Amino acid sequence: MASPTAEELLANVSGLTPERAQQVADDIDECRRLLATGADMDAVQQHLKDQGVGIIQAVLITTRLLGDHPSRLRAAREAVEGSPARNTTPPE
Repeated sequence: MASPTAEELLANVSGLTPERAQQVADDIDECRRLLATGADMDAVQQHLKDQGVGIIQAVLITTRLLGDHPSRLRAAREAVEGSPARNTTPPE
C-alpha cells in the first residue's frame, strides 16, 4: 500500500510508477526526520547526494520539504544547485 506522500506524488507528478513514487516518498520522510534533528538544508542535500539521488529528484524532494513556500520550485532549485554537495567547481 502506498503511503499518503506517495499517493500525493502519483496524483501530481506525471511519469512516476507506484514503486518510484514510494521511493521518493520514503526519501522525503527520511529528509524530514533529518531536518527535525536540526540539520540544515545543506546537510539534507549532502545526504541525498550520498544516497545517489540525482539533481532532478533532489529538486522534487526539496519542493516537498519546503511546503507552502511561495516560490518553492525556485527555492528548491537554489537549495539543490547551490548546495556544497552539488558544487562541482574544482577549488582554485
